[in-house]
Amino acid sequence: MFRLSYKLMLLFTILATLGGIITLIPGAGASYPNLIGYNSVCTFAPAATFFCFFLAGASCFIRSTFIKDQSGSPGERFRRHSPRLIALALVLAAGFFYTYRYVEIKAYYTDSTTTATLEEN
Repeated sequence: MFRLSYKLMLLFTILATLGGIITLIPGAGASYPNLIGYNSVCTFAPAATFFCFFLAGASCFIRSTFIKDQSGSPGERFRRHSPRLIALALVLAAGFFYTYRYVEIKAYYTDSTTTATLEEN
């Protein structure tokens, strides 16, 4: 069972990483440019990219801490591997930062499907 769970977590890591990379691929069909300034497959890039990379990193952390490393109790393993969570926290913070920027920028545009408009007070 150890091998199967490790392989499944590794597959998830690879898929999440590929998802993050795909969000950055240029795409002419995008309705508007992403926050980096070009039309990409995902207009929510780079926030979506950071969230995909966070998921990949989190699965790496779980895989290395609880599946691969079998020495000690789960609590001891977590404490031993916990410094690696700093990088994960930074990637997650970047995802939230770009999400905030995305929402902030999108607030200036009107919604063409529901005919909602932005009114000044």
